[in-house]
Amino acid sequence: MTPIDANPYKSHIFVAARGLATKMLVMPGLALAFLSWVEPARAGDSYRWLQATTRGWQARAITQTDACPSAEIDGRPVAMTPRARAGEGFPIVICAVDVPKGAKSLAIDGAPLAPPPARVDRILVFGDTGCRLKGIFLQDCNSIRAWPFRLTADIAAEFAPDLVIHVGDYHYRESACPPGMKGCAGSPHGDNWETWKADFFDPGAALLRAAPWAMVRGNHEICKRAGEGWTRALSPLPPAEDAKCAEREPAYRVDIDDPTLFILDTTEAEERTVVGEQAAFLRTQLAVAKNVPGPVWYAFHKPIFSLFRSRLGETLGVNETLAAAAHDTLPANVRAILSGHLHAFEAIGFRDDRPAQFVVGVGGTAMDPHIPDRFDGATIGEATVEHGRGIAAKFGFAIFERGEGEWIVTNYDAHAAPLLRCHLRGRKLDCE
Repeated sequence: MTPIDANPYKSHIFVAARGLATKMLVMPGLALAFLSWVEPARAGDSYRWLQATTRGWQARAITQTDACPSAEIDGRPVAMTPRARAGEGFPIVICAVDVPKGAKSLAIDGAPLAPPPARVDRILVFGDTGCRLKGIFLQDCNSIRAWPFRLTADIAAEFAPDLVIHVGDYHYRESACPPGMKGCAGSPHGDNWETWKADFFDPGAALLRAAPWAMVRGNHEICKRAGEGWTRALSPLPPAEDAKCAEREPAYRVDIDDPTLFILDTTEAEERTVVGEQAAFLRTQLAVAKNVPGPVWYAFHKPIFSLFRSRLGETLGVNETLAAAAHDTLPANVRAILSGHLHAFEAIGFRDDRPAQFVVGVGGTAMDPHIPDRFDGATIGEATVEHGRGIAAKFGFAIFERGEGEWIVTNYDAHAAPLLRCHLRGRKLDCE
C-alpha cells in the first residue's frame, strides 16, 4: 500500500498546518511497490497517443530523432508528419497523422494504440495533474505520496476507459525548487520539454497509451505560462504557419455520439468580476451546441459554478465572467459540464434548469482545502444548488459509466477505492 499525503497547497512548509494524510486502498491484482518513488524518465523515451482535434481524431508521437515513427491504420502503413520540429527548450519532434473515426486498429512503431471509440460507455475524467512549484507553494514532486499523478494514471488505465477527458492544467512547475528542499530537488521548471516530460508525459504515459484522449486547455497552458509546450504537443489546432501560441482556441466537437461532446477554451475567464470583452467571446463558445441534437456535454477548465469556503468563512465559487456569458446562452440540450481548476471533486445539481456541474481537479496537484461535503440549498451566484457533494483532499479520478437512461458517476481515490457515487439523468443529479 502506498499512502498518499493530500496536503493542500496553502499548507506547505511555510504554513504550520501539515497533514491531511488519507487512507488509501490497493486495487486488487496491481503491484504498486515500484511506485513508492517517482523515477526520472530515461533519455530517449518516446510517447504516443490518440487525441481529439478540430480536424477529428489524430495520432501523435514525440521522438528525439529527426524522423517520424512509422504508423499503421487497419494494417495499412501511413506516414506521420512533423507537427512541431525541435526548437529552443524542446529538442524533440512532435509527429501526427489523422485517424478516421471508423478505424479498427492503430499502431505506432509497431506498438498498438486504442483506435477511435465506436461507442463510449466508460469515460474517465480528471485534471489538474501537474506538480505545483510556484513561489512559496512547493509540492514534493519527488514523492509519490505527495504527488501521485503517476500512480493515479497507472491505476486509471486499468479501468480500460473508452475515452479519457483531461480537464486542463498539465504543467505546474513554474519556479525552481529552492536549495535544500529534498522533496523537489532536481526538478525542472519552466515551459520546456524537460518540465513537460516530468509533469505530464512521463507519469501519464500508461494512460496516454490506454485510451483516446480529449484535452482541455487549462489556465496553466495560456501563452504566457506553458503555452509553447501546449501548442507544440497537445493543442487541438493545426500548427500555425508562424508556430505561435493561440491566445484563444475555438470550441470544437469531439467525434463521438451520445453524448455529443464539445471542448471549450475558458482559460481567460476572469473570476472576480465581469470582463465584457471576455464574456462576449465566451458567449459564442457556450452557444456552440445550440443547433446540435442532444444530449450534449461541455468540457472546459474553469467551472461556471463551484463551491468552497474561504478562511473567513465566505462562500465562494462563481466565475463572474462565465456566469454572465452563460446567462440565457447555454443551450437546453447541454446536460452536463465537466471542469477542473478547483483542486477537489464536486458534483452539483441545480434547482433551476441548468446543466449539472462536475469538478474533477484531483489528478495530482496540491489540493484545495475548505471543500464542504454537502451543500444542498447553497446559493452560488444566481444558481441554487439542489444536490451538492464535495470530496476534499483526495487525489484520484472520476468514471462516468453508461447505465439505463442514466450515467453513473463514481469518484475514486488514487488507489481506486470509491468515494462517492452519483446518478446523472438528463440535467438532474442524485448522489448516494
